[in-house]
Amino acid sequence: MRRDLHISFRFAASLALYVVFAIDAHAQESADKAKVWSSSEMKWQDDKALPGVQSVPLWGNPASGEHGMLRKFPAGYAPPMHKHPSVERVVVISGTIVVQYEGSDKKTLGPGSYSEIPPNTNHAVQCGRESACVFLLTSSGPFAILPSTSRGH
Repeated sequence: MRRDLHISFRFAASLALYVVFAIDAHAQESADKAKVWSSSEMKWQDDKALPGVQSVPLWGNPASGEHGMLRKFPAGYAPPMHKHPSVERVVVISGTIVVQYEGSDKKTLGPGSYSEIPPNTNHAVQCGRESACVFLLTSSGPFAILPSTSRGH
């Protein structure tokens, strides 16, 4: 069982890296030096707007443009329905995330799953209650969490 989890995590991590390169293949690179980090070297930061949420900036600048980051939600965490000004692409690395777009049914995404949210699309997410959720988030522009104008899920 433990070996299967290790293989699943490696698959999800490999898929996440593949998606990053596929999504951003045409993006301009501005790195001035190589970045090669083991998971133990990741510098998790507390989110200023969402208590309990952490992130690791990987490239770009979430405040001003294209970027990528790892995000970690605590088990059961569910921010209210919201939207983003830029496209948001997510690959689940560990845990499960329940996603619901306005007017759609809920969908549960496990490791290796992908979600793409167009700009200004109202949606809700919730980390499964069994464990924390880690996911890769990339965006084509600035990152902001804007309150939904919708009244319900």
